[in-house]
Amino acid sequence: MVRLGRASARSRSVLSGVITALLLGSAALSAGAVEPKRGGTLTVGLAQDPPIVDPIRTGSFTERQFATPVYEALFDIDAKGQAVPFLAESYTVSEDARTYRVKLRAGIKFHDGTPLDADAVLANFDRTRNPANGCRCLSFVQEIEAVTAVDKLTVEFKLKTPNAAFPTILADAPGVMVSPTAFKADPTGIGTKPVGTGPFKFVEWIRGSRYVLTRNPGYWRPGRPYIDQLVFRGIQNTETLEAAFLSGQTDIIIQPSHRFVSQMKKNAKYVVLQPGGFGYDGVYMNQTEPPFDDLRIRQAVAHAMDRELLRKTLQFGIPQLADSPYGPGMTVHQKVPNYPKYDLAKAKSLVAAYGKPVTFTLQFNNSPSALRLAQSLQEMWGLAGMKVELQPVDQNRIVQNMSSKQFVASLYRFTGRADPHINTYPFFHSKFADVTPSSNYGHYKNPKVDELLELGVATVDPAKRKAIYGELAQVLAQDLPYAYLFYVADNIVITRKVKGLPAVPDGLVRFADMWLE
Repeated sequence: MVRLGRASARSRSVLSGVITALLLGSAALSAGAVEPKRGGTLTVGLAQDPPIVDPIRTGSFTERQFATPVYEALFDIDAKGQAVPFLAESYTVSEDARTYRVKLRAGIKFHDGTPLDADAVLANFDRTRNPANGCRCLSFVQEIEAVTAVDKLTVEFKLKTPNAAFPTILADAPGVMVSPTAFKADPTGIGTKPVGTGPFKFVEWIRGSRYVLTRNPGYWRPGRPYIDQLVFRGIQNTETLEAAFLSGQTDIIIQPSHRFVSQMKKNAKYVVLQPGGFGYDGVYMNQTEPPFDDLRIRQAVAHAMDRELLRKTLQFGIPQLADSPYGPGMTVHQKVPNYPKYDLAKAKSLVAAYGKPVTFTLQFNNSPSALRLAQSLQEMWGLAGMKVELQPVDQNRIVQNMSSKQFVASLYRFTGRADPHINTYPFFHSKFADVTPSSNYGHYKNPKVDELLELGVATVDPAKRKAIYGELAQVLAQDLPYAYLFYVADNIVITRKVKGLPAVPDGLVRFADMWLE
């Protein structure tokens, strides 16, 4: 085993330093107020009222954000985009990266009084690894060979193959801890009445109105949280969501339109936070459906998109153009030299070479901003000789359609995770191509990609990993299972009374350190 005693201590020091820095940063914003103030209600506006917050069933950004104040994971993502111990205190990893030993912090309890110990972790992984429970993270937990309790506060994970991404996996759905008492008593109800270890406890959820949480007085981080009550409001109509923020009905707006972000950056009443981001936005193409079973049409779709024009106009210059699955907040982020550039003449020639009429349906989220983007793409593809029918659907339905692979082409984003393995393996490995549900939405298969995916996750050296995932991005740029538009920019806008909000590259808001002036 490689002892990470020193490294783990450094990780704990880094985490403590990040928290301290965030508090100091919030104090700097608060016109001289050094000490956080306790009390008050913080209201948060989001673009969706999701169906569920059970970690094994959540996948969309909004589902994860709803879960964040209540549920916590063994690891978390810090301000630099790195996975660090959180509910875990430290960990060790074997030389071959197949055995991880995780030590838990002492004294943590779930909201119902159940202790967070090794038995609780084992119960959570038994639930998550059971295929009958349909965890969206199943592709990752299938890599676990065994989970055992070493002692009351130590858990050992034995993996089937080397996995350098495992700490990041433990910062995601597999590592999120749910009270075993609660999910054993009510396996389905836990999705709408969450019981975790987080800084806030669940109170009520009135669909289409509010999701209410209250301060957890027994939270394991002394003195936190500072806020007494959190109220989430899921409002799918973007203009209504933004109007609610401007009228003072909400204190924070998460994932507003780029138009709104551009306006708010010019308004001194508000603060705009723009984390680096892990994810990507673009067009999935189902390769079992014509015309996308032909590479020439996938190439034509990419070449016909004037992405810079879209970025400057519809996106108000906010996001960066994307050419890979690795957002700018990731250590492996790099330029992909062979990604198709805008070339309308090339797109027309590819359509002509196809030799048949090119028609397809584009599915997209029925928000005003997504409609404008879809209409613009429809026009651009039309100039290249492709006829596109637009199909708007609500956000919950689009998630279901993608998982069940019921689409021909779809605008769809992935907000991303901190490790490139998570951003690529479930989406592009051929073993998930014909599995439903799975995240290989377009039935993509390429043995070379499989080889690179398996090599990348087994490689620990950061420089070698970057080279491997760079090569992988170039293969994806040739095959085009996905035509990239922009890297995800999960912007957050807050009123100036909101303090202590950490800007983490995954875009999720952590509430434990926040307070109201």
